[in-house]
Amino acid sequence: MSGALFHEQTARQRIAALVDPRSFTELLPPPERLTSPYLAQLGIPVSFDDGLVIGKAKLGAKKIYIAAQVGQFVGGAVGEIHGAKLTGLFKAAARDKVPCVLIIESGGVRLHEGSSGEIAIAETMRAIFECRALKVPTIAVIATDIGAYGGIGILSTCCDFRVMTEHGRLGISGPIVIEKWMGKKAYDSANRALVWKTSGGKTKYLLGDADALVHDSAEAIRDATAKLLGKSSPVSLTAVKARQQQLEKRLKRFGATPDPEAVWKAMGLRDIQAASLASGPEFAAMAKRGK
Repeated sequence: MSGALFHEQTARQRIAALVDPRSFTELLPPPERLTSPYLAQLGIPVSFDDGLVIGKAKLGAKKIYIAAQVGQFVGGAVGEIHGAKLTGLFKAAARDKVPCVLIIESGGVRLHEGSSGEIAIAETMRAIFECRALKVPTIAVIATDIGAYGGIGILSTCCDFRVMTEHGRLGISGPIVIEKWMGKKAYDSANRALVWKTSGGKTKYLLGDADALVHDSAEAIRDATAKLLGKSSPVSLTAVKARQQQLEKRLKRFGATPDPEAVWKAMGLRDIQAASLASGPEFAAMAKRGK
């Protein structure tokens, strides 16, 4: 599967394609049969890994912890068991001072499990900040149209870095949720071009929410991730205030802008068609020139 597009691969295939050959050891694999008790009570099929693959491996001969969400299982949504596995992995990364990589594919919290999923997200965020306080790199990879939405969208921004492809989606609310609250005229969730230009990898890179925008291949994602393994971003009151100021400026500048193409133009991309057709790295070069 090494030549397959990254977004077409399964969670385990993505891990295998990303890490050094035969270096991955899965923790709490399917034979452990860690399943959600809530889904079973509701008569909903369960998964023996609860939609999350976790383990340890090497990337460029460096030790890492790694996780990949299974988007095919309830949209990669986070429940109690799924979240506990995530929390434990980041806690292990902090304890062992080993970088942690999370391949995200999730619409957010599993509504079937109520507050259990919300609590799991919060506990995982706390574990991520434990890593960051120790300068242990945490990296989120977002590379499919299931994306990183809801609680997982927030969680991804807690990591030091985000690597995205143009297939990736990132946002607080998913397209259907936005349409529900704003109305179909304001935001049509069936308009794939609109969704792509609102929450896709290109726009997120342009706005600074993604640190790398790469080709939809394991090789490109591996190279970008490997470059970040020795880096971390500061967690301090100064850094938080600076980020808040950036977001306030963005809201003031674009908060009332209904057309994502207007955002692209305002950020210096004059040829929208060329930018739309460009590959991720080509777009990144154009965006850099346009600023």
